[in-house]
Amino acid sequence: MLPCLRSNQSMLMRVFVICACGTTLLCACKPSMQSKLEGTWRAKSPEDAGQIQFRSDHTFTSSEWAVTYSHQPPVLSDQGEWHVRTDKLVLDFRGDTRPADARHVEFTLAMPDNDHFTIRQANAVETTLERLK
Repeated sequence: MLPCLRSNQSMLMRVFVICACGTTLLCACKPSMQSKLEGTWRAKSPEDAGQIQFRSDHTFTSSEWAVTYSHQPPVLSDQGEWHVRTDKLVLDFRGDTRPADARHVEFTLAMPDNDHFTIRQANAVETTLERLK
């Protein structure tokens, strides 16, 4: 093999290795969606309000309360497990505040910044939550 070809191959290999390492570092430095969700969040609509705390062990506690009507208990509290699967927030409630067939819920998830995220239900209703500091 000609010396100039061997030199070019060696240089290309070094460039490839440097690019691969750089890409790996950039991907590894970006926090996961799951770690971004850890913390306490609040949501409010004209009818309801609520708060949910996502913990790093993938458990959560939640509270919901009515804003404009009073035909339910003042505060509904629950707990369960959570995780993110692709673009879905998956919640599995353990308490009895929901019927048995409604304890597993999945929402489409969007997080435009570190202090807000939006969930969309299957019926297209969206709720935005804000991080409590």
